Amino acid sequence: MSNQIAADGQTEITHMNADLYEALYESDIRILERKYSEAHLQLQQTPKRNTVLHIAAQFGQLASVEWILHFHSCSPLLQQPNRKGDTPLHLAAREGHGAIVKALLDAAKTLHQEIESGVGTDKAMLRMTNKEKDTALHEAVRYHHSEIVVSLIEEDPEFIYGANITGYTPLYLAAERGYGDLVCIIIDKTRASPSHSGIMGRTALHAAVIHEDQGRSTKPTHLGAGLSLGLSKSILYHSHLDQACPALNTTQSH
Repeated sequence: MSNQIAADGQTEITHMNADLYEALYESDIRILERKYSEAHLQLQQTPKRNTVLHIAAQFGQLASVEWILHFHSCSPLLQQPNRKGDTPLHLAAREGHGAIVKALLDAAKTLHQEIESGVGTDKAMLRMTNKEKDTALHEAVRYHHSEIVVSLIEEDPEFIYGANITGYTPLYLAAERGYGDLVCIIIDKTRASPSHSGIMGRTALHAAVIHEDQGRSTKPTHLGAGLSLGLSKSILYHSHLDQACPALNTTQSH
């Protein structure tokens, strides 16, 4: 079961043809080519306003994604949000489908630069937020998809990701959850200094320290303490010296 379905619950399809949904879910290109026209694809939506590209991206069906995107008229679907404001890139990042993330971004790179933002469609997609103000990077960090975090940041390393509706930046989110590897990735891969801000005036360093304290009470092990201490030191080190993130293998002496 996908993270999206687990969060939202399964709903019956009304607007989208059930056969089309199944063909997308199974990447049955033979059925798709035989039964559905280019114009037909653009109009199909589920009750949650998921397009055909949302469905293919959510379930990691690369063949379906590539088939949809080979129609130039379907390119607007790359940036079309569903009812919750999620783009297909949000869903692919949330579910950990790295090949889909790459396919979506590669397709976006072939499109014209956006007039309003002055950036390419690929970067515009990366910066799009849903109704929770989450970017695709927020989603990849939340579900600890490290390879996708790397690829998303490398596509737009100059951009400083802001906080979502609850006040979490990607860096703060990684620190609070104790994802030391993601803290290092975000710090090392972002050319500009990433935002450390979080909720209630806290910074990513505060979040790491809180995680360390919680780790001491719930996991009083040598390894757990070492990881938490390393996490705090990594953020502090970068904050003051603006240098590469040190390895998170620091251990705490007894």
